[in-house]
Amino acid sequence: MTRIIVAFQDEAINQKLSLALRQAGYEVFRTCMSAGQVMRAFSECQNGILVCGCRFPDRTVNTLAEDLEGKALILALGRADQLELCEHRDLFKLRLPAGRGELSAAVEMLVQLNQKRLPRRSAGENELVERAKALMMARGLSEQQAHRTLQQTSMRLRIKMTEAARRVIEDTL
Repeated sequence: MTRIIVAFQDEAINQKLSLALRQAGYEVFRTCMSAGQVMRAFSECQNGILVCGCRFPDRTVNTLAEDLEGKALILALGRADQLELCEHRDLFKLRLPAGRGELSAAVEMLVQLNQKRLPRRSAGENELVERAKALMMARGLSEQQAHRTLQQTSMRLRIKMTEAARRVIEDTL
């Protein structure tokens, strides 16, 4: 599940946005009132979505976007003049006032983008698949054939590809 962090200098705004997101079916991981709190929250959850204002007491959203590069997609909410200053490539903008439907649609778009940018397998799982393919290639299959065989086996047995790879390595398949 994608972790969502809401961060505004005003606690009342944090609570109002958190409630709107929860009512739209999203889980809010944490609310923050400073960029430092946001950084600590992302050190816990590693990646996710930040819904925030354009400025914090301790830094701007552009600086925060640079610090969170690769960890967060950011939805900056603000007036048109505030949003003009938001330039980082991981920043998405929503002009206020905005309705709940607009907020929900913007967050849903970021949830989908976030899921696409995350790796599907860990490094250890990738290594397991590569080892299984190497064993299959030693038995005479090409890399493409070995990969396709693992895919077909995992679909046929309704197991993850890494589980099929583990079974090949353990010679139980």
